Amino acid sequence: MRKVSFLIFASILAFGSVNAQAIADNVTIPVSVTINSILRMNVVSGGNIEFVINTLDQYQQGVFNTDRYTTTFTVAASQDFDVEMWSDTEFIGADDPTNNWMPVDNLGWIIEYDGNDPGAVDSRYYLGGQNPSVATAQKMEVGTPLAIITSLTEGAGDVLQNRFKIRWELGTMRGTMNTLSLMQQNLNADRYTANIQLVLRAQ
Repeated sequence: MRKVSFLIFASILAFGSVNAQAIADNVTIPVSVTINSILRMNVVSGGNIEFVINTLDQYQQGVFNTDRYTTTFTVAASQDFDVEMWSDTEFIGADDPTNNWMPVDNLGWIIEYDGNDPGAVDSRYYLGGQNPSVATAQKMEVGTPLAIITSLTEGAGDVLQNRFKIRWELGTMRGTMNTLSLMQQNLNADRYTANIQLVLRAQ
């Protein structure tokens, strides 16, 4: 009797092991990533540039760049970027309404890298539409966006990496600037002003 019971029990175990099925289940876990673009530009110094012409030499030769006539700005960017620049108007006379304007192409500029990785400038940025190692003064233009910085690769970075200087000069007749001296232009005495726009764009 004991032997029969054992056989029956063993048969039940064997039958159960043959017919038992594995239990499986699955769940779905959504994973999303939100990428927020970081594009910030900040003028560190030189946010207000003023040239004063008060000698005959300045009338004839212009005013060359010094730190006094330099704008330093930084860019924080999460991707490659471009910086464009233009003038809203010609230089407009403020003191005497009969003085209409002075050509804004008397204002020249050179863009210069001032960040913490100078060895990578030629490969990382295209500055001012020319090779930075042979930069010459470019004229300011009205309403025409000038590409002063174009990221070539790895332009994304913080303000220590992306730090630049615009070196301004006036009436020097260099590069593509106005070829007439300030004296030859016979300008009336006045305080002439123009608003220069800097625009940061993601590529």
